Parts: sequence; C-alpha cells; structure tokens
Amino acid sequence: MKSEMLEKEPPAGLRGVQTLMRGLDILDQVIDGPVKLADLAQALGLSKSTAHRLAQALRARDYLSNTVDGYTLGPKLLQLGTMAHEQTDYVKIARPFMEELSARTGYCVFIGKREGDWSRHLERVTGRQRLRVATAPGDTRFIVETGLGKALLLDEGMESLSRMLTKSRPGFGAREQAAWLSAMAAQIERGVVLHDSEAGDGVRSVAAPVRDAKGRIVIALSIASAAHYLTDEVLDELIEPVRSTAAAISAELGYQERNAA
Repeated sequence: MKSEMLEKEPPAGLRGVQTLMRGLDILDQVIDGPVKLADLAQALGLSKSTAHRLAQALRARDYLSNTVDGYTLGPKLLQLGTMAHEQTDYVKIARPFMEELSARTGYCVFIGKREGDWSRHLERVTGRQRLRVATAPGDTRFIVETGLGKALLLDEGMESLSRMLTKSRPGFGAREQAAWLSAMAAQIERGVVLHDSEAGDGVRSVAAPVRDAKGRIVIALSIASAAHYLTDEVLDELIEPVRSTAAAISAELGYQERNAA
C-alpha cells in the first residue's frame, strides 16, 4: 500500500500542464516575500521533494532566488516586471472603462499622468453636455491646479504638497496655505478628490488615483464639467462611480488590496 503522502499522478497528457501550474503556484506564494521550502510544500499540498524539485527548476531559470529567509522572486521576474511596466499602454487599458463611465454618467471622463510638478492629460471621452471642458489630450497643467492632478498626489506628504503649493500660489499667506493643506488631507483620507477650479473657468471635477501592481499611483481618472452641471449633489453621486472605475482599472494593472502598505 502506497503512503498517503505520495501524490497521485495525473494522466500523461496532463503532467506538463500540472507541473506548469504548480510552478506558477509557487511564484504566487512568494509574491509578498520569502517563503521557506517547508511552508511552500504545506501551502500547496506537495511533498517537500516535489516542492524542492519545482523550486530548483525555477531557480535555475532565475525565476526564483534562494535566500536565508527562503525562496523569493528572482532577477528574471524583476526584469520582466520592469519591462511590463515600461510597456504598459495606460490609454489602451483605461479607454473601455472610461467609455463605460461616460456612457453611464453622461459626463466627460479624463485620464492623466504626472510629469514632475505637472500633470499631462492623456485621453478623454466626451460626455453629453453642450458645455464641455476644453482640456484636450496632451495638455499640461500645474499639478495642484486640477482635480486630476491632485488625485496624482494622494500619496504625497504635507511637506511636498506645501512646496508645490508655494510654487503654484506664491501669493498665498500662511492661513490660506494651511486651509489648502487641510483640505488636501481630507481628500487623502477619502481617497477621492472633489475640486473647484481656481482659474475662474467654472469647472468642477471629481477624481481618483489608479494604482499599479506595486500600489503606486501611475495615472488618475476624473470626471470634469461645468459647475452648472456638477452641483454639490451631483458631485456626491459621482464619487462612487469614479472610485469604482479607478479601482477596476487598477485591478487590470495588477493592483490588489493586499499590495497596499
């Protein structure tokens, strides 16, 4: 009688697929940090010898590294991760989500990215209003001056925000700066930005950050329109659609809540 610890062999045609899936399962286990061989075997329901054989095969191809704390991601995966990040087409990924949000709400939807102290609008989906925001893909604005830009800053510390505000609004006194920073602290706590344009153009917006697999803010999503359309009540109603759409794009980029620090 065979020991209960022996693993049941699959049909010959499925052995290669099973081995591949087990290897991928091992990579999933070490995403969050080093894992000992015994813990790998237990988590995946494998014998130690099978887990060791698979781990060593992955290590031989640089997909795993073996440290004093256990197995961890190898240089090949780190290289692939960097390449994937550099090749990510945010517009292509976000566009279907933007179209769905615009169709559902009727408003103009934007995405943009950070470029130093500036934000660049990457794409927009036009809404159904007669009065439309003039901002076009490629336009840049100082990052603290728009809702989209502020959403790109929700991981920034107060010192950094104060520096950018001083650069953008050199005439602000201490009281005005304190009020602005207090408002930003509330936006950071909420995770969504509600913004009234200070440029006198009557534009209001609601914006949320989009994160990548490492939890970094890489782009932001916003709905922007004339204040005539975006009353306080409407803005409140748009918070959840914008937040959930940004979360859906983040998930498409590999972000999971467990990645958050």
